Amino acid sequence: MNPASFRSMTVAVVASATSMTLFSGAVYADTVRGSIDGEAREWHVLTGDDGKTVNFSELSAGIYQVTVQAHRQDRYEVEGSVSLTFTVMDGTVLDAEAMYFPQAGMFPHYTREEAGGGLEIERMELTGATGRLVGRFEGELVHRASMFSELDESNVTILVLEFEVSPTREG
Repeated sequence: MNPASFRSMTVAVVASATSMTLFSGAVYADTVRGSIDGEAREWHVLTGDDGKTVNFSELSAGIYQVTVQAHRQDRYEVEGSVSLTFTVMDGTVLDAEAMYFPQAGMFPHYTREEAGGGLEIERMELTGATGRLVGRFEGELVHRASMFSELDESNVTILVLEFEVSPTREG
């Protein structure tokens, strides 16, 4: 295939996918945007052999655990990643935890347990193999140097996440 034909075919495929996303309501792009301490960021939702980094599982009838995990690159790496995990019962958020990983390891990181107060869910559909989730989180996260260290309330960062994702069912 010559380069001009390949470009034409690529444009047609992208236009078709965009049309399906905009008009059919059946195909959605996974987007996670926001900021850290006021600096705009965009993160990537990853899909691989182990599943998707945006997922949900039904713990019991009407009770779901939801994870929105996104990465600064279009590949798995800890540095720069964000994670928002929450439990929902009959549409009400029971608890939530938000995390930001500024370095390549799991520690140090910033976290906010009991982050439910900063979480707003605009749309939540957790049925079938793929759900739909639209929402926003804003909150102050506190530094944790290691697994065994106390939270350092004097070292904080402000995390804002806006997400429109299609979580996959696990389990």
